[in-house]
Amino acid sequence: MKIDKITELRPQDLITIEMLTERGACAEGMAWVKANLPDGAPYQSFLEALEADSKYDWASWLIFHFGAAVLAANWRVPQIISATKKIVSSGDSAQIGSSGDSAQIGSSGNYAQIGSSGNYAQIGSSGDYARIGSSGNYARIGSSGDSAQIGSSGNYARIGSSGNSARIGSSGNSAQIEATGKNSILACVGENCIAKSAEGGCIALRYTDASGRARLAVGYVGEDIEADSWYRAGKEGKLEKVEGSDSSAQETSR
Repeated sequence: MKIDKITELRPQDLITIEMLTERGACAEGMAWVKANLPDGAPYQSFLEALEADSKYDWASWLIFHFGAAVLAANWRVPQIISATKKIVSSGDSAQIGSSGDSAQIGSSGNYAQIGSSGNYAQIGSSGDYARIGSSGNYARIGSSGDSAQIGSSGNYARIGSSGNSARIGSSGNSAQIEATGKNSILACVGENCIAKSAEGGCIALRYTDASGRARLAVGYVGEDIEADSWYRAGKEGKLEKVEGSDSSAQETSR
């Protein structure tokens, strides 16, 4: 597994054609950039331009190669809800389902149950006790209420929770999971995942031991891992801190 040093950019930092070339961007992607952003663009603006043109997989590639600090702006619940075009619910105990691609789902009531099976879903919930499930790839899921239960089985999920006592699980590869509320539990059994938890939190990430068996590396905030820091599973079965801060440098496995 190659370990690649990555500089994590802030939303306002400029991404240039030279930087993309160094990261090995594909020819099709470089042609799009030269046609649409020939002078480059700030990281956040670059992501917004890709998403506006439905280049979701390229946006995920950009996030992977330049870091996750900007993700918080992408999973803000009010932003998702305000941008929702397909399904919106403001009442309590809503039950919402979607099977199509590119679904935008927003709920502001308590006890919401939200499910999506298509790719590129954007799901936001601001109420307490939400239950959110997504099986498609490239899902973006945000929850700001307490006691949320969030599950994702697709690859490249971006999951964020700011409420307390969240329970977040992902079985897809290359997930990025962040919980800023207290006493949250985060688990990812897919490969190449990273996670960050707050005070009282717990993180469990998959790794493969020397015999080829899949195992979980587990850490508890305040005991063997720190709050508000990104971690990945190391080969020795311990969680390894992603070097640097959210605004400097990190190492990501791929």
